[in-house]
Amino acid sequence: TYISKFKSSMASTAHKTEEEKKEYFDSPEVLDQKVTMLAKMIKESKHFIAFTGAGISTSAGIPDYRSGIHTVLPTGPGAWEKLATGSKDKKKFVRKQMSSAVPTLTHMTFVKLMEEGYLKFLISQNVDGMHRKSGISPDKLAEAVSYTHLRAHETEADLVCRLLLEKK
Repeated sequence: TYISKFKSSMASTAHKTEEEKKEYFDSPEVLDQKVTMLAKMIKESKHFIAFTGAGISTSAGIPDYRSGIHTVLPTGPGAWEKLATGSKDKKKFVRKQMSSAVPTLTHMTFVKLMEEGYLKFLISQNVDGMHRKSGISPDKLAEAVSYTHLRAHETEADLVCRLLLEKK
């Protein structure tokens, strides 16, 4: 069926090797250095734009697509990883419906950066609508998502939810 082909093609994009699935964490000192350097770059920029992906919403309880099977994220493995591995993990993960999720500190920081005149434009490849919920103006936001696999009157978020429900 069409759904089976779609799920198979998306699951095939999951990371394959343990090296690809490895998560990296900076020490507090290195993280502080990177944050300081980023803040300086933002303050000095004339045309600062941001490009976000699914990782920005995991702290809101919305799972991403690619986190490995052994992720430390409270949302658990990503959707494509679960499909690729056939994971039926019984662990309880922190997950919310997109409609009830609240924008994160990161989302709200982008709002503040825009209000302060630093952030000029935001590009998102997310389907969760969190940037709009946070208050980013639609004329300062490009939502670069694909809607090629949708049924009539269905959002991409609905598609992902439908695929995951069919998996159960």
